[in-house]
Amino acid sequence: MSFFTLQFVLFLSALFFAWWLVPQKVRPFLLAGANLVFSVLLGQKAFLTLLLVSAIGYCFGLLVGRFKKALPFWLGVLGLLTPLALYKYLPVLAGHFAWAAPFSQLAAALGISFYTFKSLALLMEVYRGSLQPVKNPLLYFAYIGFFPQLPMGPIQRPEPFFSALSRQPRHLDSAQAINACTRICWALFLKKCLADPLSTHYGAMRWADYGHPPAVLASLVFYSLYLYFDFAAYSQLAIAFGELLGLPCAENFKSPYFSRSLGEFWRRWHISLSSFLRDAVYIPLGGSRNGTGVLILATMATFLVSGVWHGSTGGFLVWGALHGVWLLIGRATRPLRERFWQNRGEFGRGPVRSVLGWAFTMLLVGTGWFFFCAGTLPQAFALAAHLFQPFSPSVLLFKESLTQLDFTPALLLQLALFLVPAVWIDWRSRETGFGPWAQKLRPWMRVVLCYFCLFSVIFFGAGGALPGVYFQF
Repeated sequence: MSFFTLQFVLFLSALFFAWWLVPQKVRPFLLAGANLVFSVLLGQKAFLTLLLVSAIGYCFGLLVGRFKKALPFWLGVLGLLTPLALYKYLPVLAGHFAWAAPFSQLAAALGISFYTFKSLALLMEVYRGSLQPVKNPLLYFAYIGFFPQLPMGPIQRPEPFFSALSRQPRHLDSAQAINACTRICWALFLKKCLADPLSTHYGAMRWADYGHPPAVLASLVFYSLYLYFDFAAYSQLAIAFGELLGLPCAENFKSPYFSRSLGEFWRRWHISLSSFLRDAVYIPLGGSRNGTGVLILATMATFLVSGVWHGSTGGFLVWGALHGVWLLIGRATRPLRERFWQNRGEFGRGPVRSVLGWAFTMLLVGTGWFFFCAGTLPQAFALAAHLFQPFSPSVLLFKESLTQLDFTPALLLQLALFLVPAVWIDWRSRETGFGPWAQKLRPWMRVVLCYFCLFSVIFFGAGGALPGVYFQF
């Protein structure tokens, strides 16, 4: 069930009114029931897989909480990762082994990557002793199956969620509700006026028969924008729906395309996944405090896991490996770069350094997205052959490249106009994320923003309900 359907609006409205009418002690069980209904509406596969992963996580959480031993913990990790691995890798194995051939068309259950990591996060907290095992299965399911985060995250940590659920206010906080509604308006604008219109115009990254390098390059830029606007929109919606129920969640994006280094990019992009992998992989492997060898191992393992989590083809693995290598190079060259800019005096402290850092970071990020979007290495190499072939720059060639991507002058003008407020708000909210920034706006400014978003969506937004780009992960 998509967030952009009348069915979901009715579902959320019924839950919202019931939530604030029933006593606080009943709400966790009401939420578990709502999660169950939502997962059923997502489809039989999503429903059954969610129940299976929840049952595995719940049982092993009790075992780990009782015995505090490594064996049940690692068995629980294996049990939780097995369904995810089977969904992702059986179709890949089908092309190499006869026994796996029946699984060639197997598609992953919607949201399995996200609630699997939530289950792992809870199991790790119990093993470390920072959280008691959840003994009530309905309370456990209220967290694991939390419906706004089910399709595309964020990967919310268990302690803030259970704390908010146990300290539910009797009445709705009007300020929080207004902030949630502002988020919803902004998310609708990002999704319907930017992400969906861009979703069908990066064809050169999917088919290597676009002969012009400008078409491939433009396609990569449009894909990068589409990926961000689409995922950020869904994250804003998930956070907003939680706020309507008094269950806030931390920001998942903080203007990542304004980053001036790759490390900063990963502190701003998909923050819930980055922080989870830091705590689950990077720090347990030794992090940065146990020598150079351990640092290299921990960094590469973290980003390779991120690549494998996103997809089973070589392109995702290369994407993760590139980010790991670039971060290590950046860490190794940091003293040299700092010394270089310090020797430039006032010039080294001016905007030139920031602009150059931003441009180089975007070059690295875009190169990573190239492999991420291509998916397979043969596809990436075929695209690279087109991207780096010689060409004579001209206005006509640039126009032909945009025509190949099915752009019209009217659509380009509309996207350019909508990009202006999106970029401006992204810049203004880069320190805190959209929610805290919007909360500080004057009331009349918030009203203007919401009216602008709704007007744009109603009169210029894309029709239909396109699935989110991260549904496939």
